[in-house]
Amino acid sequence: RSPTADGEMVDDDLKTAACRRTAKIRQYVAAILVSLLGFCLGTSLGWVSPMQPLLTSPHPPVGTQPMSEGTIAWLGSINFIGSAIGTFFWGIAADRMGRKTAASLVAIPFIASWTLILAAQNTTWLIIARIVAGIGNSGATVNVPIFISEIAQDDLRGFFGSFLILFINIGVLFSYVIGTYLKYNWLAICCMTVPVIFVLTFIWLPETPMFYWKNGQTNKAEQSLLWYRGGDENETEKVLSKYKTISRNQYKKPSLKSLVATTGTTKALIIGIALMTSVQGSGIFPILNFAVSIFDMCGTSLTAYQSAIIMGTVQFIFTCFCSVLVDRLGRKVLLVGSLMTMTVSLLVLGSYLFFLANQSMNPILRGIPIVSLSLHVIAYAVGLVNNQKLRVLPSH
Repeated sequence: RSPTADGEMVDDDLKTAACRRTAKIRQYVAAILVSLLGFCLGTSLGWVSPMQPLLTSPHPPVGTQPMSEGTIAWLGSINFIGSAIGTFFWGIAADRMGRKTAASLVAIPFIASWTLILAAQNTTWLIIARIVAGIGNSGATVNVPIFISEIAQDDLRGFFGSFLILFINIGVLFSYVIGTYLKYNWLAICCMTVPVIFVLTFIWLPETPMFYWKNGQTNKAEQSLLWYRGGDENETEKVLSKYKTISRNQYKKPSLKSLVATTGTTKALIIGIALMTSVQGSGIFPILNFAVSIFDMCGTSLTAYQSAIIMGTVQFIFTCFCSVLVDRLGRKVLLVGSLMTMTVSLLVLGSYLFFLANQSMNPILRGIPIVSLSLHVIAYAVGLVNNQKLRVLPSH
């Protein structure tokens, strides 16, 4: 080969390497930005816990009378009604309006909910704010995974897929920490800045190439791929070739009838429902919503706020390592082990509260609540976080 040919090959290799670095940077930025919606979800979940003592105090920041325990329970749970309502809308929006547009719209209910919390004059305002926040919560869980799966290259897709849960936990911890040291209004303001930042930055990203492709916009799909692949034309052609091998029929929504069309899909449907039921029935959401009041009731050796922060930190740390454990031990082992650990931890906490109520608790055992609930959130982070996304139904 001539020196000129060798030089051209070196230049091509350098260009390819530069494109790959650019592609990874752009995909990291896109994944982090869209995952800010997970952070918003986390702040919404964690808001009730540090605010409950203020709302039930003799001089609450909203209204003139202390809120009852029943009202606080509604504030911690009614957002899930909003989530159920929003689920139907966000799936349709992502398919018809685009992944980017749908994800951008998710910021609206988050901003609206924090605005209502700031302006709230009575309990009704807060109830409405929590329902609106729930709509945003479902928008995050629907749109973030879709967007990431369609912009990420194969070797990064699994890693980016863990960002949603990771950012949710960061958001919960953020509410715990900021809510401990700042007043009611300042916590809402801090939480509201995140969806605002998200909108101002996310709108500059291109739409996902897969959305363009499935809607027959081939040129736009190619331009989007070029951006997310750092301008690497060869890689773009490879991905486009892969798109062409997928039948457009696979993009069509499956009917409800197809879920029970065969024994295999019926069994998979039952497993999926059981799995999601175990997630919802694990008690993780009541624990996150009412952590401060739970620790306050248990009378731990630390303050209720400190105990909640420790629990949130433990969950965040173990969420970071859950992917490694899944690869080494397998999903089934972790799932069964986690469910058993969560059951035992709740039994221990229940026994503690029983003996505490009967005033027969040894002061040395005051650390049991934080240990048992920390084990509970660790088990959830390790075994249920990834397994709730387990694919048991056919891809088509």
